[in-house]
Amino acid sequence: MALVNLDPAALPASLAPAQERTESLPFRTKFGFGIGDFAFNLYWETTTLYLLYYYTDVLGLSPIIAGWIFGGAMLWDAFCDPVAGYIANRTRSRWGRYRPYLLFGCIPLAISFVTMFIPTSAQGASLVALVLGSHMLFRSSYTVLSMPYNALMATLTDDSRERGSLAAYRMLCAKAAGLFVALSTLELVHVFSPADEKHGFLMVMILYAVLSLPVFLFTFFATKERTQPDAHTLSVRDALAVVLHNRALLLVCGMACALSATGTFLSKTLPYVMKYALLREDLIGLAVGIVTLQAFITIPFWAWVMRRTSKRLVALSGGILGICTYAVLGWLGTPSITALLFLLAIIGFASAATMLAMWAMIPDSVEYGEWRTGVRGEGTIFGVFAFTLKSSLAIAVGGVGHLLDAVGFIANQPQTPAAISGIWAMLWQGPITLLSIAMLFAFFYPVSPAAHAQIRGALRQRQRTSPPH
Repeated sequence: MALVNLDPAALPASLAPAQERTESLPFRTKFGFGIGDFAFNLYWETTTLYLLYYYTDVLGLSPIIAGWIFGGAMLWDAFCDPVAGYIANRTRSRWGRYRPYLLFGCIPLAISFVTMFIPTSAQGASLVALVLGSHMLFRSSYTVLSMPYNALMATLTDDSRERGSLAAYRMLCAKAAGLFVALSTLELVHVFSPADEKHGFLMVMILYAVLSLPVFLFTFFATKERTQPDAHTLSVRDALAVVLHNRALLLVCGMACALSATGTFLSKTLPYVMKYALLREDLIGLAVGIVTLQAFITIPFWAWVMRRTSKRLVALSGGILGICTYAVLGWLGTPSITALLFLLAIIGFASAATMLAMWAMIPDSVEYGEWRTGVRGEGTIFGVFAFTLKSSLAIAVGGVGHLLDAVGFIANQPQTPAAISGIWAMLWQGPITLLSIAMLFAFFYPVSPAAHAQIRGALRQRQRTSPPH
C-alpha cells in the first residue's frame, strides 16, 4: 500500500471534468436514510437530555457517581466503535456490508434501552452495579447498530453535494426526534404515572423503543449500497494507515470532539439551571426543546448555504455565531426566561450549522483517505470518528458531574448562591472555550467541493489504469 503525497489543490483539473456529475439520489433513498437517525435519536437524545437527571433526581445517585457511570459506559461505547466499524467493514452479505445490522440489531437495541429504566429497589453498591451494567449493555447494542448506519452514508453516493443533502436529511430527522424527546418525555412520564416517576420513565422508554423498530426496518428497505467495497479484506495495518494518513479525518475528529463536549455542557447543565437557578422546572422541556426546534427549522437554510459555498464556511459561520451568543449569556449573568429562551434559539441556529457541516465533512474524508492510501475503509473511518465523539462526551459528562459537586450542588434541595453561580458559569464558559477549539480544526479542513471532485477524478483514473485483482 503506497501513500500518495499530494495536496488536493495540486491535482490537475482534468481529473474532474466540470460536466461530470453523479446521478442525484431519489427522495426515497434520502428520506429512508435520514429517518434512521430519527430512530437513533429517540435513544440518543433521551440519554443525552434526561439520563443524568434520571440518575440524580429519580434514582438518587450522587452527581459524581452518576456522571462517571454515564461517562464510563460512554467510554466503553467509544472504544467499541472502531472495533465495530472494522468488523462491519469486513462484512459481506447479500444485503451489503452495513445494511444487515439495521435488520438484525434493532430489537436487541430496543430491549437494552428499556433495561436501563426497569424500576429497582436496590441501594448503594448494588444500585451502582445495576445501573452501570445496564448502561454498558445499552451502549454496546447501540454501537453495533449505529456504526454500520453511519458508514452506510459513504456508500450511498460519492458525490460531495449529494452527501451534503444526505446530511441535511439525517439532521432534520435527528432534530425532529430531539424535539419530540425534549418536549414530550417529562410530560409523558407524568401522564403515564403521576405519582411514580420510575414507572413513568419505564413506560415512556418502552414507547420510544417500540417506535424505533419500524423506522429502522424502513431504512433497511429504502437504501442500497452503491459504492464498491475494497477489493481486498481490510487488515489492521490498512485500518491504521487509513486513519493516521488521513489529515481530513483527523481534523474532523478534532472538530467533532470539541463540538460534542460543547453540546454536552449545554444539554447536561441546562436542566439544572432551569430547575435550581431560575426555579422553572416546568420549562425544562421547553428550554431544551427550543434549541432543537431552532436547529430543525434552520437546517434547510444551512444546507442551501453549504450547497452554494462550502462545508468549511458553514462550520465557521455557525461556530463564530455560537461563541458570540454564549459570550452574551455570560455578560448578562442570570437572565430573564424570555432572554434565555431567545439566546437558546440563536444557539440552536448556530449549532445546526456546525453539526450539519461536521456530518457532511466526514464521508468526504473516505475518498481523501482512499486517495492517500489506496484503501476506502469507511467502516473504520466512521468507527474512529464515533470514538472521538463519544469519548469526548464521556469525559465532558464526567466533568459536569465533578463540577456540580465542586460548586456544592445537592439534588432536590435549595441551592446556595455559590452553587447557583457555579451552575450558571458552567452553561457558558465551557462552550465558549470548546467552540473556539472546534473552529480552529474547521479552519484547516482541506477538502473543498472542488478538491473533492478532483480527488474523485483521480480515483476513477486510478481504477481505470490499475490491473484487475
